[in-house]
Amino acid sequence: MAKAKKGFLYGAIAGGVVGSVTALLLAPKSGRELRKDIADGAQVVTDHTSRIAGQVSDKTVQIAKQVSSTASTAASKAKDTASSVVENMRGWRAGAEEKLEEGGEQVQDTIENVKDAASDLLSNRKEELETVNS
Repeated sequence: MAKAKKGFLYGAIAGGVVGSVTALLLAPKSGRELRKDIADGAQVVTDHTSRIAGQVSDKTVQIAKQVSSTASTAASKAKDTASSVVENMRGWRAGAEEKLEEGGEQVQDTIENVKDAASDLLSNRKEELETVNS
């Protein structure tokens, strides 16, 4: 769509120039008047072209600044998000290791309790057997 507008603008400018030159050349004027009219027309075209070039330049600078600002903001947000994700993963990992250690300690305590209970049960059964055998 932008190409169509650009092409139309170039066509309008070219058509205006060609039409102006044609009108000047076909008008019944003396050579001096014709040269003056051609020079005036060229000056108008030059002024118009300079004004458009200035506007394009200003707009380009403005867009470049906006793109730069947006890119900086996006990069900053991406960096902050990545840092947050890394910190969350570190915290999760530390928490998981801590829970694993706690679970291992609980398992060891349970094993010790089972061994103690088995030892007590074995002692009680030996005493009962000795009592029954005597």
